[in-house]
This record gives sequence, structure tokens and C-alpha cells, in this order.
Amino acid sequence: MADAATPPEPDPTANLPRQEPSVCLRCGTPGPVGDDGFCDKCEKALEQACL
Repeated sequence: MADAATPPEPDPTANLPRQEPSVCLRCGTPGPVGDDGFCDKCEKALEQACL
């Protein structure tokens, strides 16, 4: 029978690990951070400090 109850489609986003919001490691500002964990502003400041 085609009318048989079929299990609902699994939600692909239901099992994804919850990602922590991105926070800069230097200034603590929430937002996008680079691979090193620093926002653009702090990353540029650290590069200048190394010169």
C-alpha cells in the first residue's frame, strides 16, 4: 500500500554540534574572528606591534 505511514524525514540540522559564538581572544568583542581567534582590528594591531 502506498498510503502506509512513512517515518518523517530526519532534520539534517538537528544533529549538528552547537557552535559557540565567535569572540575575539584579545578584546572579547563578539563577531567574526580569524583562524587565530582575533578580530580584524586586533589582528592588525598585533601585526603592527610585531614590526
